[in-house]
Amino acid sequence: MTMIDERTLVTREGIVADLRSLADLAEASGDRVSAVRALKVAWHIERRAPTNPMPPSIDCIIDLGGLAAALASRFNPEAAAAIKSAVADLRKCRVDLAEAEKEIATIH
Repeated sequence: MTMIDERTLVTREGIVADLRSLADLAEASGDRVSAVRALKVAWHIERRAPTNPMPPSIDCIIDLGGLAAALASRFNPEAAAAIKSAVADLRKCRVDLAEAEKEIATIH
């Protein structure tokens, strides 16, 4: 699984490949439930996700990040910690954004 930084372009093909890698790791460790979940999400992305989607909301990204951290924690604790840290930063940004929206609404 590759670590993502601010210069790395996230693509649906890369996400599907990472999910398949997680499924292989889960299968190798005997965790068939996690392997099936990862393959199911990969299949859903390949078959149902649009190729040129609209950017998801920050709330959706935070939810998916939490799920990814839980899945990654079973196989790669360092990656899980990095994902959890990124999700925490996103939550803080979401709160800051909500406060700024309230402030703008009261000004007008």
